[in-house]
Amino acid sequence: MVSLTIGMFLLLGLFGIWYQTHQTFSAQDQLAHLQDNERMALTIMANIVQTAGYYPNYLNYSGSPPSTPYTQTTVFLPTAPFVAAGQFVAGTYSATAPGDTLTLRFMADASTLDCLGQTDVTATVVTNQFTVDNNGNLQCAVNGGAPQTIVTGVSNISILYGVDTVGDGSAHEYMNASTVTANTDWSSVRSVAIQLTFNNPLSGQPGQPTLPAITRTIAVTQGFV
Repeated sequence: MVSLTIGMFLLLGLFGIWYQTHQTFSAQDQLAHLQDNERMALTIMANIVQTAGYYPNYLNYSGSPPSTPYTQTTVFLPTAPFVAAGQFVAGTYSATAPGDTLTLRFMADASTLDCLGQTDVTATVVTNQFTVDNNGNLQCAVNGGAPQTIVTGVSNISILYGVDTVGDGSAHEYMNASTVTANTDWSSVRSVAIQLTFNNPLSGQPGQPTLPAITRTIAVTQGFV
């Protein structure tokens, strides 16, 4: 009986060690997955912001140039949600989760990828719209198609637009989409500040906080006419 009791205590101790090790590895795995999602989300969104407004100007000088030369205003026509010719950044604002939308467009060629990692037909305008759905999925829709999930575990998306308010080519004030629209300032957007709030994968454990939002500010590299 004494030996059996001692054996039981040893087994319980071994099980406790195994359980704690298992919990530690599980937590590390969840946190690593969170970091991967954060990096992927911001990388994809930043790439599309930097591609927005691009059009293959070199095709104007090819062996078969377009009948109407490609310029910002001839490529990017005022079709919803874009209200002006030449506009390639648009968005909507929401004060409540899951938050804002961000819509960007460019003209494709062999060097461009859309938000789903696809190449598109050269000389076609590609529209990318980022949203977060009510299930916490950061999604992107291409050319009005069904939204596809990029990463999971996102509770909110907030977008601010760096606006050139003095005409020197730099962002001087950051505004939400409603303010940019009210001021008719979409042609003056010089950068986009993306803020994503992710769910804490360890939230069920005692003492786990709500995660702070992660933010990245990306320059609009193509410029407006």
